[in-house]
Amino acid sequence: MQREYFVLLRARSQQHPLLSWDQDYLAFLGGEPVKVLEPVKLKLGEPIPPKPVMVDHHSLPLPVVSSRLKEALEAARLPGVQFVPADIPVGDAVLRYWLVHMWRRITCVDRERSVLTLYPDGDILDIRRLVLDEQVLREIPLQERLAFRLEEDIVHLFHGSVVERVMSLTPPPEGLRFVPVPEWNDSAGFQ
Repeated sequence: MQREYFVLLRARSQQHPLLSWDQDYLAFLGGEPVKVLEPVKLKLGEPIPPKPVMVDHHSLPLPVVSSRLKEALEAARLPGVQFVPADIPVGDAVLRYWLVHMWRRITCVDRERSVLTLYPDGDILDIRRLVLDEQVLREIPLQERLAFRLEEDIVHLFHGSVVERVMSLTPPPEGLRFVPVPEWNDSAGFQ
């Protein structure tokens, strides 16, 4: 089951800008859907590339995706995932993207087999190597765990069937990488 899941990461590129919030974002920290009346406001994060290249996926670190990537993810019917319109000023234009609010969170880090840094009270401070608790996942129907965020940390996981759907887009999506869980570690974003 470990190889069935992939961690979503941004592509390694100095031209693809990071994003940051340009408004209050506390509502997105909870494990529930948010009520949004207008698009959220995002901006290019520091350091801003001299000529930013906007691609299909950017990191907030919450995933922010293009309309075509949103459509591919929506077609997978992902329970616990909300797509929130997001406006990003880039140069003279304001581009519409979609914040992927994964409010479905599953506590499924195998604490015995993962490599963790813990707070004194036993809560997880950092995950250096991730092993999923397969027993927890088996108890949840597959359709309800196609995409979710770890409860223990800001790690977004996608089932292989969703990854295949996304990566089959033509042309292939830009700005993202899916790393199999057994190959993911805390430095995967820099490799």
